[in-house]
Amino acid sequence: MIVALGAILAVCSCAPKADKAAAVANDFLTEFFKMDYAGAAAYCSDEIAESLRDTIAADAYPSEEIRARVIEASKKTTFKITSSTVDEETGDVVINYEIRPYGAVGDGSIPRTMRLSRIDGDWKIVSLE
Repeated sequence: MIVALGAILAVCSCAPKADKAAAVANDFLTEFFKMDYAGAAAYCSDEIAESLRDTIAADAYPSEEIRARVIEASKKTTFKITSSTVDEETGDVVINYEIRPYGAVGDGSIPRTMRLSRIDGDWKIVSLE
């Protein structure tokens, strides 16, 4: 009985951790698909944030029409977080999510994973698949 109670308490204590990390993941994905890479970078480790800030510049598109289409497609792309699991060894939270690109046909969702760690008291994305 005591072991069962301990297991239930352990699961309950992990749920808020996973929920908080999932909220950060959701905010990151929202900013990312709005193409606000500086906003998305705020949810990431320094290494990933630097990569995001180096993402394609507005003047790097071949034409304004192509740039506008890329922005429209990105903003109309949707995502869904499917699970958040605490890695008991590291304390990190693994987020599984699906991306549904704008215009995808049928079950055109793409499964992806990200990992979040506590850095300076905040949940930060430390790896993206």
